[in-house]
Amino acid sequence: TEHHPYQSGLGFSVAKDKEGFVGAEALKALKEQPADKVLRCLTVDDGTSIVLGKEPVFVGGVASGYVTSAAYGYSIRKPIAYAWLPAAVSEGDAVEIEYFGRRVAATVSAEPLFDPGMERLRG
Repeated sequence: TEHHPYQSGLGFSVAKDKEGFVGAEALKALKEQPADKVLRCLTVDDGTSIVLGKEPVFVGGVASGYVTSAAYGYSIRKPIAYAWLPAAVSEGDAVEIEYFGRRVAATVSAEPLFDPGMERLRG
């Protein structure tokens, strides 16, 4: 209830031909507005610090979002986290995740993290 499909990159999954359901007008209005926050993929710079989720994320020293989930990415050999961040934050930007009072440096990453050029997929 806190986020809508267009913020999380799932706008493509909203049925375009269905109307008349509860919230249809509100959802249509959200599609036409630019998102104020988006779900971003982060990689932890030091390669070892793993966060759990719900930690604050700092952009330019200001708490600007929070981690939704995190895990170790074995295929890229780095910890990965997903966080809600302001839409102005883009790929390559440096952020910090606060974990038990310590700031951990992270970078906003493009997706997919594994095989970004899709060479393995295409053969």
